[in-house]
Amino acid sequence: MRFVPVRALAVAIASLGCGTACSLIVDFTSKPVPDCDGGECTDATADDAPPDGDPCVSLPDGAVCDYLDCKTCTVCENGACTLKKACPNGYNWDPPDALARCCGGLAVLTNTNANCGVCGVVCQTAGGLGQDCKAVEGHYLCVGCGSNDECWSKCCSSMPTPAHCAASDCNSGSCPPGICPSPAKCVPGIGNHVNYCSYD
Repeated sequence: MRFVPVRALAVAIASLGCGTACSLIVDFTSKPVPDCDGGECTDATADDAPPDGDPCVSLPDGAVCDYLDCKTCTVCENGACTLKKACPNGYNWDPPDALARCCGGLAVLTNTNANCGVCGVVCQTAGGLGQDCKAVEGHYLCVGCGSNDECWSKCCSSMPTPAHCAASDCNSGSCPPGICPSPAKCVPGIGNHVNYCSYD
């Protein structure tokens, strides 16, 4: 960018013919004007631009770096956001809504009997079983079980009420390894609080 010089302006009494009634009106002091012909002015170049911002510079291979729909995610490969594939189960396709997840390439909400809490947790409704996906202590679980065998987890817990299929070993109350459909993890409750599967 070139600068327009502002010269010092001194208005003398004599030049205005004002006699002794006039005085100096204004005095601008300007900075030296750069000599652009001499190479002092420099335009921005491509080298001055910020990095391209590829998120995979700081993400591991396999991390989702771009989302089109649940069938089309772009993931990091060799440090670049280039590999297109179906989004992984549990990918949050609408970040403000924690229930909005990709399951099997479909955009779903994980508060249904087909995907209760996480992808792949199915509440049993066939054969007269009346399970339903409901919130228990803020986590979506299959409620309405009558026995361990009725549950996806093989654990029907009555604590806290209502009876629900818990991500638990019913004998110990702990989270058994691999009980939650991958990549969800089991989060243990404290005391009589529920164990549940989560992506967070």
